[in-house]
Amino acid sequence: MMIGSENIATSAEKILQAATGLFALNNFNAVSIKQIANASGCNSALISYYFGGKKNLYQEVLNAQAVVFFKLIDDIRKMDMSPLSKLRHYVDALSKIQETNPESIPLICRELLAPQPIFEKFVKNKLYALHQFMTELVTEAIECNEIHTEIKPTHVAFTLESTIMFFFLTQNQVRELGNYAPGEQGAYLTQVLNTYLASLSR
Repeated sequence: MMIGSENIATSAEKILQAATGLFALNNFNAVSIKQIANASGCNSALISYYFGGKKNLYQEVLNAQAVVFFKLIDDIRKMDMSPLSKLRHYVDALSKIQETNPESIPLICRELLAPQPIFEKFVKNKLYALHQFMTELVTEAIECNEIHTEIKPTHVAFTLESTIMFFFLTQNQVRELGNYAPGEQGAYLTQVLNTYLASLSR
């Protein structure tokens, strides 16, 4: 019985891992059950058995990525540091997530930029919270006079988020143009963040 349980867990994990990689490269409709089965090395029938079909599997993929970001948000909220320091820590942490789990940010970005109609509720309930968190940090930084600007906090947050998303979605293509080496994403983004925040007070 124990061996069977281990086999079930391994198969489900392989399917989830394979689906995550495929959905990071292609949208929901472009990924087939057969592709997921081939990439995972599992029988396609197991996808329905463990996840109830492609839709539920994709939902599980998104849930798994969301957990990573919500844990980060919770950890940062508990930190004893200024709002601007938290903002810088958040940007640096996103870089580390991208290094260790390169599928996370492309998946999140795709659903934010072009959400699938069947997952609209997921986007509004979970992914919008990422923007709310960034807006929260910017608002607190303005109230503490760490940032001086008349621009609405939510607009500042959108600009930062757009910069971060574009960077991670195109980093492999523009690394030479951006003049940074692999592993220096955090330092590069922090510099971009500091430059933008400094420009707000001019």
